[in-house]
Amino acid sequence: MPQRKTISDVAARAGVSRSLVSAVLSGRKSTIRVSDATREKVLQAAREINYRPNLIAKGLHAKKSFLLAYLCTGGGSWGVSTRILRSIQNACREYNYSLAVYVSDSLDEERLNLQAALERQVDGIIVSPVMNIDKTNELEFQKVASGGLPVVQIGQSFSGLPGVTRDFEQIGRDAAELLVNSGRRNILMITYDNYADPKMGPASYAEYVGYRAVMEEHGLQPDVLPISLKSSGGSNLNYKASVTETAFLQIQKALDKKKLQPDAILSSSNSLGYGASFYCHKKGLSIPGDVAILSCSDDIVIPSMMLPNLSGFPLSATEIGKAAVELCLSPGEVKNVQIPQSYVESESFCK
Repeated sequence: MPQRKTISDVAARAGVSRSLVSAVLSGRKSTIRVSDATREKVLQAAREINYRPNLIAKGLHAKKSFLLAYLCTGGGSWGVSTRILRSIQNACREYNYSLAVYVSDSLDEERLNLQAALERQVDGIIVSPVMNIDKTNELEFQKVASGGLPVVQIGQSFSGLPGVTRDFEQIGRDAAELLVNSGRRNILMITYDNYADPKMGPASYAEYVGYRAVMEEHGLQPDVLPISLKSSGGSNLNYKASVTETAFLQIQKALDKKKLQPDAILSSSNSLGYGASFYCHKKGLSIPGDVAILSCSDDIVIPSMMLPNLSGFPLSATEIGKAAVELCLSPGEVKNVQIPQSYVESESFCK
């Protein structure tokens, strides 16, 4: 095995002292003054000999592991999870941290993963929690946070813990306003079946509150179609085609019974919006002519050669990941970071 390069090797290569190399490579403030030319000389020497810092030694000195953990669900939106994971990883790299990822498909597995992360002495935990009907591991994460380890959630599922989220109520309002102002009146909201529970479905609930408020302000009747994604065992269905297919079957069953068909559909996600698109396609309804479709989140994207691209409010995954890492590394008072949302127009709805 080749011998690991050390600070002494970098110093010899650059022709400077070990203390100067340490000051340059640590990135910390130092009493040693280093010119830009000398700094670049040291960095170039480190690159030439392929120097890599000893994170174990660095961690022992700083009393840190320089490792964060991300606990995410395996049954959630694969499109969103991948983008958020990438953004968290990029942010960790920016702050010279490594990332350990733990995927959970059940509450029991999430508890085991939490324990595994703690055993690795991580400096903080980011979690997209498992939500199983009316149960969560909220108490376990709160206990960890109360012990002094930063815990940051993606969303607002757990009380008393900082989180990174979107203004879902405002998104629901903005989406409904866009549809109403375009002349649509029979606006159906297709969302998840936990939309009435602010604890288990905080995003869906907030979107519904915003949608309902706009409908009532304009004297229109709110109309909600909740979609269940539970398998026979009570767990969440895996994503990809199954969610859109499940949504399509439930949409078809519900709308075929309706006397008054919607002229617009507001969906909580692209997965549900595409289910509505499949229904319209099967019934020979044009989009957006006969039915406009507007999505609150782009959890998946299907090629436009198959279905019209959905107008809506895409997720700012890069900002979410960066904010979560920064909250973990700068713990303080419990606070939530709200990522601004923006409307992107596409084929399924035009203002």
